[in-house]
Amino acid sequence: MHFTHNHVIANTTITPREEGFFDINGNSDFTNIEITNNIIEVNGLSRPLMRNNESRKLAKIVNNHFVNVADTLQYENKRTKVKAGLVEILNFECGYKNEYRVNGWNAVQISGQKKIIKKLDTMNHYTFRLKITGILGILVLIAPLTFGQVFNTKAVISTYDPELYNEKVSASSIEMEPGSNQLIVGNSKWTIDFQKEMNKNGDSDVKVTFECQEGNINNASVGVDFQINEWSKENYLLMPAAVYNGNRYPAITTGYMPFWFEKDHLGIDKPILLSNQPRLNFEDGSSKIQLRSGSMSIPSVGYQDPENETGFWVFFGQGNEMGDYGVSFVENKSRNKAVLSLSSPVVRQKTQYFISNNDSPSKDIPANFKKGDRVTLSYTIAQFQAKRVQDLYNKWVTYRSTYRPVEEVQNSLPLSEAFRIVEDKFNRQNWNEKGYYAVGTTDSFFQDWQTGWTGGMITTLPLLINGSELTKQRVIRNFDWFFKNAIAPTGYYYDVVYQGIPRGAFPNKPLGDSLLLTRKNADATYYIYKQLIAMKKLGIPVKKEWEDGNKRALEAQIGTWNKYGQLGQFVNQETGRLVIGNTTSAGLFPASLCIAFAYTGNKEYLDYAKQIGEFFYHNFIQKGLTCGGPGDAMQSFDSESSYALLVSMVDLYETTSDPVWLTRAEEMANQFATWVVGYNFKFPEGSLYQQLGIKTNGGVYANTQNQHAAPGICTHSGEALFKLYRFTGNEIYLHLIRDIVHNIQQFLSTKYKPIACLDEGWVSERINMTDWLEGIGETMCGSTWAETSLLLSAMELPGVYLQADKAIVTCFDHVEAKIIKQTSGIIEIAITNPTPINAMVKLMIEGKDQVVTKFGYNPNIGWEVIELKAGETKKLKLKGKLNKRHSSE
Repeated sequence: MHFTHNHVIANTTITPREEGFFDINGNSDFTNIEITNNIIEVNGLSRPLMRNNESRKLAKIVNNHFVNVADTLQYENKRTKVKAGLVEILNFECGYKNEYRVNGWNAVQISGQKKIIKKLDTMNHYTFRLKITGILGILVLIAPLTFGQVFNTKAVISTYDPELYNEKVSASSIEMEPGSNQLIVGNSKWTIDFQKEMNKNGDSDVKVTFECQEGNINNASVGVDFQINEWSKENYLLMPAAVYNGNRYPAITTGYMPFWFEKDHLGIDKPILLSNQPRLNFEDGSSKIQLRSGSMSIPSVGYQDPENETGFWVFFGQGNEMGDYGVSFVENKSRNKAVLSLSSPVVRQKTQYFISNNDSPSKDIPANFKKGDRVTLSYTIAQFQAKRVQDLYNKWVTYRSTYRPVEEVQNSLPLSEAFRIVEDKFNRQNWNEKGYYAVGTTDSFFQDWQTGWTGGMITTLPLLINGSELTKQRVIRNFDWFFKNAIAPTGYYYDVVYQGIPRGAFPNKPLGDSLLLTRKNADATYYIYKQLIAMKKLGIPVKKEWEDGNKRALEAQIGTWNKYGQLGQFVNQETGRLVIGNTTSAGLFPASLCIAFAYTGNKEYLDYAKQIGEFFYHNFIQKGLTCGGPGDAMQSFDSESSYALLVSMVDLYETTSDPVWLTRAEEMANQFATWVVGYNFKFPEGSLYQQLGIKTNGGVYANTQNQHAAPGICTHSGEALFKLYRFTGNEIYLHLIRDIVHNIQQFLSTKYKPIACLDEGWVSERINMTDWLEGIGETMCGSTWAETSLLLSAMELPGVYLQADKAIVTCFDHVEAKIIKQTSGIIEIAITNPTPINAMVKLMIEGKDQVVTKFGYNPNIGWEVIELKAGETKKLKLKGKLNKRHSSE
């Protein structure tokens, strides 16, 4: 630890000269003051900093001697006076979430501390006013703390040549000062108004307004460049849902669906291998990322600097009156400087991303500006202490919950009706009389039967619990068919069964036949155990061959762990040899082992769950990496394995009650949150989704290759987020899962609201907010896994959740609910169905004693259901214990 600023101690001035060296009152004979690991050293004399019970006692230097001081220190500002047991401030550090360190001591526990800092002039400087009273007299310390001026901010006006696919022709810039700035570009004269103010959270809100005062300029854009003066390849660059760790990994160029085509690339310990997608260069050469703002779940760019233990975020909206922002990040040749650019309109130079091809020609249209034209770019800048990559995610989630406006929701289709429509579609279009529900509606290789991932042995869970009697009988037939036809000699489940013949994931790829995506086996074992538990609750006989088959598949994957020390991404389903490794594809497997332990009582399964959970945490979660979940995206970073790891961390906590897993679950939830859309995107006029009035808040981005959001999580309900809320009380997780679940129904094609080329009961996986494939605001024609996500959400989550002690009412269903009366022992709520369709609404009501209890598996069986006719309101009175039935009127 070293000092970075001047300190005034009584009548003594300590002036830093270089790291670890100080002049005191101008006397260079008294020059060496160092603090290392809470040991203070002055001219070779050392003494530990001391702590006594709850108050902190630090050493004071007087005439080259150490004196312990126990006087009271008060922090003062206009609003707050807070006493603290801290004295003699030699080094004050501002950290994340109001954490402060004084001479190395963590001072976050100061009682009542709200605001003890005041920001000065720029985003980097703080003032601390501290007073010591007692025999030493009065000490006032004014000390600016700086994270360092890490960038210069410039206003830029650029021109392009559309005939050369928007190659940049010129760039004129000026370093901005507060107020009005002038810039001349060609025959045009511009004023650039730069306004910055500190918000209540200590971050900087900035508006930059360009106005053309004279002349004109064609084929141009205006923008802001953040010129990062101290950059490193070791920095972790994050653009939520688009770029993780800069996407700085090897990549191959091949068409969709990409797969390995060279044996040299295969292996269990190879670096992560991406498809050709926006990324920083893994090797030497040009290193540049170009995106539209819609590529990100919330338009923002951040990075963590591990050497300086600092973090940076810039948050911006979708765009302005000229449409979406353009976002680029460019490194220099030496990789020690970089430029983050925000531009309007979006103009990607020479190339743009188009499914698995980052070299597609740019189709962007620059703007023609004339006198009187005005363009404003708005953004918020945050700089903070970030010792870990996780701190970058934590800050982002704080922003997501603090700054973003509460987005309006659409109540249009009750979950019960949505479930009925999709169930009917599965019985009408997916049922195969050979005895199984196909994952799709056409007789094609990937639509027939796939285990896990897109629905095989997952869809059957909600159909079993909430389906009709016919549907339940078909689920049982599906179990019989599956355990006779889908188990490989190794015990693993087959990846694909097409027209009755077991196949590997990619039989059309020379290196892809006989391979099983490891997440598929993990998905299936987890959801099958859930169904076996449900069957017992429902009184449905469980066949021994089902139990034995799932045990074999579980232990086949345990065998891979024992042999290779990882679960990998692709395993040879016929031999058990791990072929491609180094991903979190099977991130759900610790959860599979937890539920296997719950079902069988075999403690070995729990031991393996903890071992594998530790592996995933230390090798991936801590590094901010989750990859390899989808089978069609190489090892791209993805939301699917991210959520799977969240399920595993939550289930490990629920099973073991070890708070370590709860902390890790929260970390994983904050990482997963970066995949969830946090605003309502404005679609282009005339696009399909603009005409349908689609709201994007709560959509879940797929992966960094397939740059679309989707309705729901592939392929889960989001139950783990609900569990995590109950365990922590953190409403961020409650709001996150509400947004996700409430989003899905609007993408379901129904007789009430047909969607383009979709049959009734179909849900397309596409929420296109960027031009990566079909077009912004357009969709893909087809039946997808998102229907299964809808079924799971309708089945596993309550329609209305009431936590009575906190008076929190949350609607996952398309209904409205509010508390209308609360007295001792009685609470009255009103639930309204605002839709034109009758609803069956599931209720979950609990108090403080229940909310911290284990959620278990399939607790939804037995939840109370109330019927609400279209437009109807019912009032419910709850008396006594909240898990008892209530009266309604």
